[in-house]
Amino acid sequence: MLIGIEHTTELSYSGLISETVMELRMAPRQEAMQQRLSFDLAVGPTCQIRSYFDWLGNTVHAFSVNGLHKSVKIVASSVVQTGHRHLHSDGLPDQWPLTSLPDYTLLDFLKLENPIGDCEALERIAHDLRPKGKVPMLDVANTVMKFISDEFQYEKGVTGVSTTVEEVLAHRRGVCQDFAQVMVGLLRKLGIPARYVSGFIHAGDRGYRGTAQTHAWAEAYFPSAGWIGFDPTNNCIAGENFVKMAVGSNYRDVPPHKGVYRGSARETMSVAVVTRELRELTNRLVGERTGSLDVPVFNFAGRGPVGGWILDEQVQQQQQQQQG
Repeated sequence: MLIGIEHTTELSYSGLISETVMELRMAPRQEAMQQRLSFDLAVGPTCQIRSYFDWLGNTVHAFSVNGLHKSVKIVASSVVQTGHRHLHSDGLPDQWPLTSLPDYTLLDFLKLENPIGDCEALERIAHDLRPKGKVPMLDVANTVMKFISDEFQYEKGVTGVSTTVEEVLAHRRGVCQDFAQVMVGLLRKLGIPARYVSGFIHAGDRGYRGTAQTHAWAEAYFPSAGWIGFDPTNNCIAGENFVKMAVGSNYRDVPPHKGVYRGSARETMSVAVVTRELRELTNRLVGERTGSLDVPVFNFAGRGPVGGWILDEQVQQQQQQQQG
């Protein structure tokens, strides 16, 4: 499937702030079942953007804005070609429990530490879901996914970015981030390496939760096939309409944007994601570029009437009033 994505983030502040330092994970990953054909990133106010890979191969863009400003706008546009796996229990040889792992780095994805920490509730649920003998690994992962889909209520506003798995298990409500972390925790508790995925869903004419914003799901490691995605929010295996931006041990590794700002103003955020299926690829859609958006920065101009600094914009207004 050829998918176009436009991901817009706007950060607004109740007053002027003097500096923003931020890193982004908004570029879709390059993988066997997903090729990033283009990526355009525009940021305002104007700033220098640099990019690098983190420890898991996610593309990170970093920037800083110096000078007084009241907003930051980020627009990331991508074109991705995705593939689809048709998975059946009898088509994968992987059996539970896993007796060995092919790579020691997979041990990182068996650790249970906050926000996906071990707790009594996680132990109890994992015990109830634990098979009584050798079974296909795919069946185990599907059982965990269906349990979360059946037993947890999708509800916005009851959790936040710092909510732990233990807290979600206590009230069994939340959103895709929470359900993905619960599934990661349960898979790890059952001895299956699992990781957290941040990305998008292109819904088309199908009804999915999490389509107007960034989405999250879990991936389990199968020795014969590699990482396979499971979406407990929508009770489905991640297919060609899922686009991965970043993978990590938990949410803290992969937020689309994170950073700090200097100032006492309050921050508000709005995010919009628009996806569409493309019929063809044109030259205009190929390549990777960075650019700037027209978001103002205010510079100090001189001392005000009470000894405080005033802004260029204020000076211009005063001059216009005097000339009038």
